[in-house]
Amino acid sequence: MAQIEVPAPRLPEAPEEYDSAYMQDLVRALEVFISQERTPGKIRGTAITLTNLPTSSAGLETGALFNDSGTVKIVT
Repeated sequence: MAQIEVPAPRLPEAPEEYDSAYMQDLVRALEVFISQERTPGKIRGTAITLTNLPTSSAGLETGALFNDSGTVKIVT
């Protein structure tokens, strides 16, 4: 989940001619962004729709949601 409270890294300004320092800065900024996007964080919202939930907890990890005859349950 994206970390809303953490600002996205600023990409470096492109120089007139590309050089290795610029490319290293760009790669570093993209690596930071990818890391931020893959780090779990808080989610806040006013509405959610979950479609196609599994109908059984079999094979699901702890904390996963599933639909048990119309009731959303959490695997414990």
